[in-house]
Amino acid sequence: MQTRVPAVFMRGGTSRAIVFHERDLAPYSEAERTAIILAAMGSPDPYGRQVDGLGGGISSLSKVAIVGTAPPDSGADVTFTFGQVEVYDARIDWIGTCGNISAAVPVFAVEEGLVPAVEPVTPVRVLNTNTGKRYVARVPVRDGEADTEGDYAIDGVPGTAARIALEFLEPGGSLGRGVLPTGEPREWLTLGDGRRVEVSLVDAANPMVYVRAASLGATGTELPEALDAEEKLRRTLDEIRDHAAVRLGLVRDLHDAAERARAIPKVAMVAAPTAYTSTGGVPIAVDEVDLVGRMLSMSRTHRTFALTGAICTAVAAALEGTVVHDVAQPRDRDQLRIGHAAGVLDVGTRLRRTDGGWEVASVTTYRTARRIMEGYVRVPSRALARTPSLV
Repeated sequence: MQTRVPAVFMRGGTSRAIVFHERDLAPYSEAERTAIILAAMGSPDPYGRQVDGLGGGISSLSKVAIVGTAPPDSGADVTFTFGQVEVYDARIDWIGTCGNISAAVPVFAVEEGLVPAVEPVTPVRVLNTNTGKRYVARVPVRDGEADTEGDYAIDGVPGTAARIALEFLEPGGSLGRGVLPTGEPREWLTLGDGRRVEVSLVDAANPMVYVRAASLGATGTELPEALDAEEKLRRTLDEIRDHAAVRLGLVRDLHDAAERARAIPKVAMVAAPTAYTSTGGVPIAVDEVDLVGRMLSMSRTHRTFALTGAICTAVAAALEGTVVHDVAQPRDRDQLRIGHAAGVLDVGTRLRRTDGGWEVASVTTYRTARRIMEGYVRVPSRALARTPSLV
């Protein structure tokens, strides 16, 4: 026997997610909800393929979104709860959010009738319940549905589609402690082997920890497969991330960081603009980027650059004193071009200085999204019987 649960499978930017109506999961307990999502995604899978579900075996293809109607006084039309589904373990991390799937949510809202469709563009106000932050998406609409046809291309996604504008409102301080959550633009960490590395912890959209690639003997232009194969470097980046999780107060110690707080903060190494060749074989010239960066997500190299990571990076580049500011060479004060493994990602920022430091008024970027499949996910009865513990 299998239980049927209505769901939609969507691409948002360079990620994919199963999207549920909040109302369709409401009849289930939290443990049952977790079991449904894990079974639908195909986790846990000791082989790392998620072959028994819809997941793609890497963090960017193993995500879930739960969409509901926003409260009248929230300043939003819909709510969005994001979950990062572990590939190898029976665990979902509900901390933080996802910028790419943020583009899929408003398309879902329009197509499901949660927001009236208005041509040619429908504004959708979204409240992310993970961070308490809001954003406005402007969804192209044609014939009463989200328009998927267009000429906008995203590096890391084949073809072109309709451009969706995303304006993240006051994204700084998702943890409630401002864009510099430790109060310092840079600090030193001592690693287990005695090395000391200089890092910056910045929080916009999601918290991130940054380190100069050169300080780790890297270039910042490594391709994902090569970086994943550099086990020592990857472990060092993971250790830096774990130290940052402790510094942010998310966990008590490094062991807890590795076990209980894997989704955030994310870690990225950055370097000055450098020419390189993308994963698609396209040469990226030095004058096409303002900095280059590579980031890890769930201990693996991100195939592009997480959109929330790009938002945070653009903010970090504008903050004097951070290691990102040191290497960035932006041509436009309010725009940053990030060179990632698959190409280039542009992010616009509006910052303002206050008596207490810096505030991020908004960050704007563009994505594409589309509904891939709709119907029901089927959940084996044995999965619901297990009802794994929540993280």
